[in-house]
Amino acid sequence: MIEKLKKVQIFETLAEEEIQKLITECEFIGYDNGETIIEQNESSTFLCGIIEGKVDVFASGEENKDIRIGSVYAGDIVGEASIFMDMNRTADVIAGSEVELVRITREKLSHFVNTLPRAGVKIFAFITFSLLRKLNSVNRELVYEKESAVTANDIERLKKFFSPTLEDYLQ
Repeated sequence: MIEKLKKVQIFETLAEEEIQKLITECEFIGYDNGETIIEQNESSTFLCGIIEGKVDVFASGEENKDIRIGSVYAGDIVGEASIFMDMNRTADVIAGSEVELVRITREKLSHFVNTLPRAGVKIFAFITFSLLRKLNSVNRELVYEKESAVTANDIERLKKFFSPTLEDYLQ
């Protein structure tokens, strides 16, 4: 189990004795391809570290159409925001292959951190880094989307550019 936990980035810097204590707080779960791991809008307080496989992340868009946000691979985590605050899940997480993961609840992680604060600092540093990396990715996507969107001003400029040509064809 120690080697399995060390495959997840947030736990890889922990000492062996820290991991041995952490194992008692964790749950190891396997999922088949296509199984739901986290359901959008559910309320739960656990994070998942992916030991093997990959998961796909989907969010409901307009008309409840599922939009694939991306994939998360072995070594990374999902659901980490629920460790810090009570909120409904913002996306579905679906096994994109056979997946083995480790799950830990907010309460059990808090217990572990209170018992071994130095290990907790390491874990929370990685969780914070993970959240910031995901926020950065979303920000880049928003900038790209805004830059690639055609605005009303763009259309007016295009009309002026093509306007004489269109009138020539209409005459």
